[in-house]
Order: sequence, then C-alpha cells, then structure tokens
Amino acid sequence: MEKPFQLKLIIRRVKFTAALQWLSGAWQLFKRLPLLFIAMFCLMAIISFLLQQHQLTTLIWVFLSPFLTAGFYKTIVGVQQQQKVGIDWLFQPLTEPSCRLILMTIGAVKFVMFTPLLAFAEQLQTTMSAALEAQAGIETSVMLQLLAMVALFTLVLMLFAYAVAIAYFLKEHRFLVVLQTSFIACWRNIGALLLYGLISMALLLLTLPTLGLGIIVVAPLLQIAFFLSFNDVFALQVNAADDGVLEV
Repeated sequence: MEKPFQLKLIIRRVKFTAALQWLSGAWQLFKRLPLLFIAMFCLMAIISFLLQQHQLTTLIWVFLSPFLTAGFYKTIVGVQQQQKVGIDWLFQPLTEPSCRLILMTIGAVKFVMFTPLLAFAEQLQTTMSAALEAQAGIETSVMLQLLAMVALFTLVLMLFAYAVAIAYFLKEHRFLVVLQTSFIACWRNIGALLLYGLISMALLLLTLPTLGLGIIVVAPLLQIAFFLSFNDVFALQVNAADDGVLEV
C-alpha cells in the first residue's frame, strides 16, 4: 500500500533575511513574560550544572534535556496563544507518555554522537596549543583534522537542530525520519541559519562587558528565535483551538 502523503513534514525555503524576523518576533514574545523566560533558562542552567557534576547524574541530564527543551518550546506556544503559562510548563512533556521514547532516544543518540567529537576537539586543541607554544607551524594533517572536526560538528548539529520540535510538535516518532527531516530543513535554509548563528555570536559577545550576566536575557531570546525558525521553516501556525498545538 502506498504511504499517505504527510503534509506536516513539508519543509519550506525561507529568505536569507528571515533570521532578522525570527529575532524580532522573539523579542516581542520575550517582552510579554521576560521574568518567566529568564527563570526557565536559569532553572535549566542550574539543573544542567548540578546533574553534570557526576557521570551517573550526567546520564539523567542526557535523557532529561530533550524534555525540558520541549517544555520551553511549549511555553512559547502558550505565550503565542495568550494562555496562562507558568514555570511548571517546563516539565509538562515529562507527563506525556506518547513522546517519551522518541525524546529519550534523541537525547541518548545525541550524547553518543557528540561525546567522541568533543574528545576529538579537545585533543586537537591540545595539539595546536603545543605547536603554537613551540612556535612551530601547524602541520597540514592537523589542519585537515580541524576541517574534518568542523564538518562533523556541523553535520551532527544539523541532524539534531530541529529534532525535539519535530518529534514533539509534528508527532513524528520515527527516529531516522526525525533526523533526516531536521537535516534537510537546515540544508535548505543554511543561509538564514548561518545569519542567525552570526547574529547570535555577536549578541553573546555583547554580554561580555556585563560579566556574562546579559546571557540570562540573550540565551532565552535566541532559543525563542530558533523555535520561531521551526515555525517558519515548517510553515506552521498556532492553532488557538487546541492546547499547545501547531498546525500547517
């Protein structure tokens, strides 16, 4: 039997300047409930810090992180719908059994793929630092490894960029389809996402004079903007008739 056509997985190509609209829209949403978004970001940061102090608890964070990300995204939808939202929305996906397996799988596989890359990056940084201290030129093989590392990091980031949002809001629970869809969405809109990334880096650098305190505003703002990019790329809009539902 021929598989039914899934309109919900249609991926749009957006304009290069769409990143500016995502950030502008994010600022408008952030201004509605700034204290809530700041509190959610701080709570996620504290949980992340505490759980990553030990190898065993790090595994808890690996599985918990996608649920908190989904909860943050759901809060954004609630604000768009002008619902009464609270910090407890951050944990609501944990109570939804339909998404548990796919979100846990996303967290686990993302950890497995990023761990060797981080180890590779640390080793490469040590090699390059030693070469610079010895005032020796960086070998061609090291430069090739650096390029390979950047390419691999980019690939993994593209595979998981929209994974949580696709699994949670589009109800796509086939893991390979989730990764494929996320990758294609990023590939088709690499220009807008690159601009978003450059602006994000600039905004984060602007927090340095504040001794990093500005990040409690910039980080949730950027997270909201990225979720708006998901809405835009997948041509989604908030369905006011249902709680936390996005539709084409």
